[in-house]
Amino acid sequence: MKIYALIHGVCGTAEGYSETECYFHKDKASAVKDQSQWLSVYTEAPHDEVIISADRDEFLIVRNDDESDVVILRIVEVNPTWDTGRDADNVIAEWFCWNQMDNDPVYDDAGGKGNYLPTDMGLVQESMEWLGRDSTVDLEMYQEFVAGVYYRSHTFIDADDVAIHCYRLPKFHGGLNTNTKRKEIALSQDVDFNEVHEQHKQFAK
Repeated sequence: MKIYALIHGVCGTAEGYSETECYFHKDKASAVKDQSQWLSVYTEAPHDEVIISADRDEFLIVRNDDESDVVILRIVEVNPTWDTGRDADNVIAEWFCWNQMDNDPVYDDAGGKGNYLPTDMGLVQESMEWLGRDSTVDLEMYQEFVAGVYYRSHTFIDADDVAIHCYRLPKFHGGLNTNTKRKEIALSQDVDFNEVHEQHKQFAK
């Protein structure tokens, strides 16, 4: 089953780049309607120009060209594997990954992985590749990222030359409720990673 992700945020690492949002829709018509409503909001305000890429279902709203202030509204087709309505499948999370620096999905046909939607553990593994296995990583940032994988519907990895948003796909076919299974919680910055891991094991039982 295809679903459609509407990306809404600033382009690149301009101010507000950590706040990029993603809205999932069951059909393209709904995504286009949502995109059009956001476009109306931005074009009613002062702006320099609107750049349309019809083949990419994308609008770039240049709010201030001198300050490189550009908003992106992009629809991306997504093909989940584990949204069948079966309870056994419905507890498997899948993640849509957005490269904030490139303004593109992390995984596409050009990258050789096609429409890859990693699971929880797959996302943690991929994050190591993004960062580089021999790189020095801000432990607090990475702890927050991993906690987001297991307890939230959105998580963000932000390091040198890496800025990737990850959004957990909804389960449109019903079955078990992923949000209640995972119990989204706000984790304090000083929470111990081992404690997070132990909490996850308890929720997973």
